[in-house]
Amino acid sequence: MNVRGYVLYTAGQLGIMMLTRYFFQWVIRFSDGTAPGAAAALFSATLVGLVFFGFRIFDAITDPLAGVLGDRWVSRGRQRRSLLWLALPWAPLGLCLVFAPDLTMTPAVRWAFLVTGMFAFFVGYTLYAIPYWSLIDDYSAGNATVRARLSNAQGVGVLLATAVGFVLSPLAIAKLGFLGGAAVFGVCGLLLMALPYFAAPPGVTPRPADSLPPFVALLRALKDRRFVAVILLFAGAQMSFTVMTASAPYIAERLLGGTLKDVAALLGPFLLTALLSLTIVPRLARRFGWERLTVGAAALLGLVYGGAGLLGKGIVGTPLTTAMIVFACAGPAAAVILGIEGEAITRCAVASGRQVTGTYFGVYNLIVKGLNGLAISVTGSLAEWGRESLTAIRVMPMFAGGLCVAGVTLYWLVRRAPAPPAASAA
Repeated sequence: MNVRGYVLYTAGQLGIMMLTRYFFQWVIRFSDGTAPGAAAALFSATLVGLVFFGFRIFDAITDPLAGVLGDRWVSRGRQRRSLLWLALPWAPLGLCLVFAPDLTMTPAVRWAFLVTGMFAFFVGYTLYAIPYWSLIDDYSAGNATVRARLSNAQGVGVLLATAVGFVLSPLAIAKLGFLGGAAVFGVCGLLLMALPYFAAPPGVTPRPADSLPPFVALLRALKDRRFVAVILLFAGAQMSFTVMTASAPYIAERLLGGTLKDVAALLGPFLLTALLSLTIVPRLARRFGWERLTVGAAALLGLVYGGAGLLGKGIVGTPLTTAMIVFACAGPAAAVILGIEGEAITRCAVASGRQVTGTYFGVYNLIVKGLNGLAISVTGSLAEWGRESLTAIRVMPMFAGGLCVAGVTLYWLVRRAPAPPAASAA
């Protein structure tokens, strides 16, 4: 692939993750009220967290189906990238519906907008993301170097989307409100999500994929012990990202005594160190091995996020300066996890000996999304508790750090478990 192809491919990750970051970052904060100090909340943050959790479970269940659909689509001689067109409008539309409620509406109408929006958002996310991520295998055509670069491009897209979310979304909300910001992010995200279709290298066609019944494909993937261990490792890190994304406004406002605009200053050093680190992630992965490197990064991320729960004092300069340094330390670890994630799943799929990349991405998201829903549900409860206690706000980043450590622990337990004995011949 040439540089143009990598840029176009990265645009898709930037687009879908812009929508996701906006949603994850603001849905709980939006539920608390339309403005800081609002007289009444739009929703109960705890109930929104539970509804979010329910939709994440629904979303997770549909992921393997989307993966199998993509593999069956390719097995019939079609190009996987054409599936992108079917998914483009749904996630942007859902995002706008989620942030449409206001206090002039009755509670029933507010919940109708919220629930309908979440349904459209998560269906659209699944229908787009699974085929898009699976294009790593299609576009690399077995070339390990191209595959690693495409995986790294996904990490770049996530971090750029995080930068846009944390830097620009507070400004958009301050000027346009939550709904106006969602509309701007939705339109921009939709345009970017269309670009990976045009990133295909000339002459490259998808390798023939296996056509398996969904349940059979799911079971075969879950019997891959290495793949399950990798899922647990990345799940802990992804859950921690979700918690920290939702927690950032509370950390800025409550622990640091700032405003929502301070979220940009808080995350700036994190994004800078992460983006710089992404330039050497493929080299480090070749030097140390992608699994070993990811384990170390997840453990480091857990320590940094756990330490963020102690923020609020100016150990180095002001409290905000101290927080910026702490978040900067998390950047390199996050870069490793985000830059290797796509390659890790693709490698596991290829190592299985079957052409089931879409299925592996679907199963991965089945587990990770379900666990992410649980994480955001707990965060919603902590946010509601945080109205009365600063301790709850401190627990948020500590909870995120603990999730990383739990992922590393479970990875080692599964990876080192003895393989089941082979069945004896009849």
